[in-house]
Amino acid sequence: MSDKRQSRYENTGPWEENVPADLIPAIKHLRKSFDDLHWGCGRSTAKYCYSLIHDETADDPDKEYLNYLLGVKTRIGTAAAERFNHLLEQKTFPAQFKAFFYLYLDGMTVQALKVFKDLTEIGRANETRLGMPHLEWAEAQTKHLIRAGTHKIRIWIKDACDKQIYDPGDDPEERIFWRKWQAPMFLVMRPSKYKPYDEVTVWERNDSETSSQLLESFVDDYVLHLEISLRRVAGEAALALAKQPPAMQTNLATDDSKVRDIPSPQPTMPRRNPAVRREARKLDTQSMQARWQKEYRRLKKSRPGKSDVWYSQRIAGTEMAQGRSAETIRKHMTK
Repeated sequence: MSDKRQSRYENTGPWEENVPADLIPAIKHLRKSFDDLHWGCGRSTAKYCYSLIHDETADDPDKEYLNYLLGVKTRIGTAAAERFNHLLEQKTFPAQFKAFFYLYLDGMTVQALKVFKDLTEIGRANETRLGMPHLEWAEAQTKHLIRAGTHKIRIWIKDACDKQIYDPGDDPEERIFWRKWQAPMFLVMRPSKYKPYDEVTVWERNDSETSSQLLESFVDDYVLHLEISLRRVAGEAALALAKQPPAMQTNLATDDSKVRDIPSPQPTMPRRNPAVRREARKLDTQSMQARWQKEYRRLKKSRPGKSDVWYSQRIAGTEMAQGRSAETIRKHMTK
């Protein structure tokens, strides 16, 4: 990967530069809220993305990550949640990957806009000390925050696709940065990227250089996804401010219809929420049925010519049936 590519999203200076000292603790708090969501949202989406594309049960006995994930889904809005569901329904690796990747980005977008709203209010109250208009200052601070997290996207892509095999012979940097990782081909297939979907080659690997370039393309997706939303909301706030008489502009509140004040979801969301339980059951059912469908395709290849009843009976006798009847399995395994 070229130096130019590596430095593309590097921030040009520390965020504290030209920030009044008494404002630094508040901004540190906002930056931590963004980092915390990066960890929680990133960890939960990567865990369930990996479990789905590898047909494994997620290591989440108390459903903490699942509840976190479902909490994010309820906060990103109807359109984004419907896109997530639509992608999962396609039941291909690139679609499943994209569903979780964009759920991650949508969750981070909500938090970035909340931070921008808080920074706007801080900037408005202290504009005479900032040396620039408060909206411009808030947008620059939020953009700095977004770009400071680009390394997390590279880590997320690898964790969502693979588990790193420990090799005692690796140097410490390899164990940290996983530079030997090679991207599976499905990452560049539609709808994740641009190549036609090919079930036969989904787990073939790209070379190291191509894998590095691909990681940077997903970093681009992250930065553009968040900054386009930030630019739109900042522009709408500037337009609303410009429409006010000069005497009123210093008192103009940020329009909550433009910037949603949504609290960060926590990993220990209430488990007794009926909506959360319903969503959890729905995801569990989808995962179980996907395993039936995969086993059905495998059986058809290894034992061709049998009836669907025969295949469903074979699946019903396995652990993946989870107590469902052969007839129930037959209805869902061919979808």
